[in-house]
Amino acid sequence: MKKLTTLLSASLILFAYGSAEDRLRLDDVIDPLPEIDTSLPAPHESMRLEIGERHWYHHEIVQYLDTLAESSPRMTPLGEHARSHGRRPLVSYAISTPENIERLDEIRQRRKTLIDPSAKMDLDDEIAVLHMGYAIHGNEPSTANVTPLLAYYLTAAQDPSLTEQLKKVLIILNPVFNPDGLDRFSHWTNSNRGRVPSKDPRDREHTEAFPSGRTNYYWFDLNRDWLPHQHPESQGRLKLFHEWKPNVQLDFHEQGSGSSYFFMPGKPERVNPLTPRINQELTEAIAEYHRKVFDKEGILYFSHEGYDDFFVGKGSTYPDLFGCVGILFEQASSRGVQQDTNNGLLRFPLTIANQFRTSLSSIEATAALRRELLEYQRSFYADNAKNQKASGHYLATAEGDPTRLREFARILQGHQIKVELLTETIEVDGISYPKNESISIPADQPQSTYLRSLWNRQIEFEENIFYDVSTWTLPLAFNLQYTIEPIKKVSSAPLEDSHLSARPSNPLPHSETGYLLDWRDSASPALLYALLETDANIRVATRPLRAQIGDDQERDFGYGTILVARKLGEPLPREATNALQAAYAKGVPVFPVASSGTRSGIDLGSRDFKSLKLPKVLLVTGPGISAYDAGEIWHLVDTRIQMPITMVETYRLAGTDFSDYTHVLLTNGLNALSENGLNKLKTFVKNGGILWVQGQSAVTWAIDKELTEGVWRKTKEQKALEVAKDRKDDDEPSKYELPERRSFAQARDDAAVKLVRGSIFNTSLDITHPIGYGFSSQELPVFQRASKFLDRSLNAYSTPVLYDKEPLLSGYISEENLELIAESASVIVDQQGSGAVVLCLSNPNFRAFWWGTQRILVNAIFFGDLLEEPQ
Repeated sequence: MKKLTTLLSASLILFAYGSAEDRLRLDDVIDPLPEIDTSLPAPHESMRLEIGERHWYHHEIVQYLDTLAESSPRMTPLGEHARSHGRRPLVSYAISTPENIERLDEIRQRRKTLIDPSAKMDLDDEIAVLHMGYAIHGNEPSTANVTPLLAYYLTAAQDPSLTEQLKKVLIILNPVFNPDGLDRFSHWTNSNRGRVPSKDPRDREHTEAFPSGRTNYYWFDLNRDWLPHQHPESQGRLKLFHEWKPNVQLDFHEQGSGSSYFFMPGKPERVNPLTPRINQELTEAIAEYHRKVFDKEGILYFSHEGYDDFFVGKGSTYPDLFGCVGILFEQASSRGVQQDTNNGLLRFPLTIANQFRTSLSSIEATAALRRELLEYQRSFYADNAKNQKASGHYLATAEGDPTRLREFARILQGHQIKVELLTETIEVDGISYPKNESISIPADQPQSTYLRSLWNRQIEFEENIFYDVSTWTLPLAFNLQYTIEPIKKVSSAPLEDSHLSARPSNPLPHSETGYLLDWRDSASPALLYALLETDANIRVATRPLRAQIGDDQERDFGYGTILVARKLGEPLPREATNALQAAYAKGVPVFPVASSGTRSGIDLGSRDFKSLKLPKVLLVTGPGISAYDAGEIWHLVDTRIQMPITMVETYRLAGTDFSDYTHVLLTNGLNALSENGLNKLKTFVKNGGILWVQGQSAVTWAIDKELTEGVWRKTKEQKALEVAKDRKDDDEPSKYELPERRSFAQARDDAAVKLVRGSIFNTSLDITHPIGYGFSSQELPVFQRASKFLDRSLNAYSTPVLYDKEPLLSGYISEENLELIAESASVIVDQQGSGAVVLCLSNPNFRAFWWGTQRILVNAIFFGDLLEEPQ
């Protein structure tokens, strides 16, 4: 198979490529070139493929690195640490001196001792660990394509200075963080390159189709998944990181083609407040080695601007709160083989060469600063133990939803944060934390710094411009009942896998009447879809009830409770019984009903139990649509509801028969649809369809195209400007007000501070509305990036989610926007004919970890027939 792959690769090269300029070898980037061990295969010798000749695929990179590791005593494979959604293996390698490679297990064990403040350790003979990570964005090709040449040099070069560096440094080489995205991009650019490559930035080779290779299989940015680690690539990456506890982590990227080269430090005003000062001092010290290399070659670069170290969920900042130094690199991207830029012709081999240079300068810096880096990491954990301000335990619970609480605990444990089970019921500030249904997180633990970053709420900032989100308070994202401050006296025990799950020891008891499914649990939607695929009688409670469960047992059920019963004269379908039994065995809250009559609330035969039908959902994708927003929906529906979804690209919408679907889901980005397509959408809604419109640009488009109605709120400045624009020539200046004159250089920052870059707001939720089914509280934290705000509906019953009068919980928002968002609409339901348009300004499934609000979209999918406007 390897031989066949090599032959295919060679034939592709002969067909399309071959220019001597389109390749990079060691003598192109190392001068003078040291003696090379010729017994080791160079990339072009092993693969018959030059570096830079075309874009390598993931399997080719792994094949070559495996071959090299088999041949060199300096390099050994560490195995597969994850497998992507696309079933591609994620692998890593250790590179150092043969002596260090021989004692890998010892080095790994000593990393645990290094961060243990109680253990004595002599740092004189300790080596530093350098984690080198590439290609987390698949369409930033120089990052992955440099790794074969880099590994070859590190194993084959007979350079005494390199040998001395490798004695002091163990390299963990992670060649491809995002193999699915890399292969998507490589296939695109390799398939769209001519024999004579185009330099035109508008050429197909340089402009990917939707979705780009930046993202993973489900179109997520994996460099924003370090914190929530919702994807297997990230889960394996975190496990590898914590296994080796690196001293330095490198995060290689590309930026716009017209830029130069960036390396950390970033903007000093935007460093996370929990990051120790010594971290930034070491970052600056490492940067000197990059500057020296680039200055020697006359290569332009920049630091201290643009990028930052604030959000702790990306690869260059995450390590900073674990006693490590994270470094971001950004090379101007050629995308294809060559591209004209404002700096001249940018060739792919040149981009690879620059990544090669900073890879080597990072190794040199890590070796030279070995002692300082080790002392920093050791003191970081010693300070955590010594200066821990908070003692006691944080508490958290999720009423009626152990599935959500288990996922929350899993995220914490992925960061090696200790989580325990509460073994004694406690009430704090009027909130009950039931034993065996709540978790307890010790505040004083080795990873206390990262725990604080996840728990913190922040509304005041030194800098009001953000590269990414301004807040990420994890308990709010999960809509948990939780203590903001640690509680002193708590009884808890180690959290086991079997905890927080009502897995029964006996099978589901039979019921002639039917079964009730508690809709509050996050595992219930997948079961509901499976049941709707059967021929059972499935209904939803639009009023609460207290039902008899088993012998002399009663239980309260709220709005949205699902009733599973048989149809008249028919037994319950076997498929439905099997689905119920399988879910019950896994702990999904299914309850056999003893009687159709209830002690309070509606009876099971009530007309307030409404029939449900199987949803068939169309998701709008393609050019113009935000791949992030669409991917989040696809991932939710596909992996959590386990429901098929039809994805239709924007240019095919006008020719689509919407009557085949119950729902059309539209996210940010659609800006063109023919008049015929618009009319078909309007007819779809009037005939009973549900149009879900999510995000600021999508809602704006829907209102502009008269698919729905909405009134945007305006600032005083915007209103004054409208008056000024409408002034007449003879109007007195006192009748209107012109904007204050400002500095031209300030324009970019002025625009940025008006943005809502990702903040958390409290809302008032109507839990009696179908959109609110399954929620236990009328208070709901939501995540929003929109900086336009809607008045609530003219119908008194049709704004199920409304921002509070003082809504800001955490994050940045300007004063004028804070005034606008107060008591504005987050979700509006606009009934039209037999269907409805649902406007949602927040993102209920942001980056897949907003488990606390994802139910809003789920409810719109399953309860679409109930979305009406009472008069």
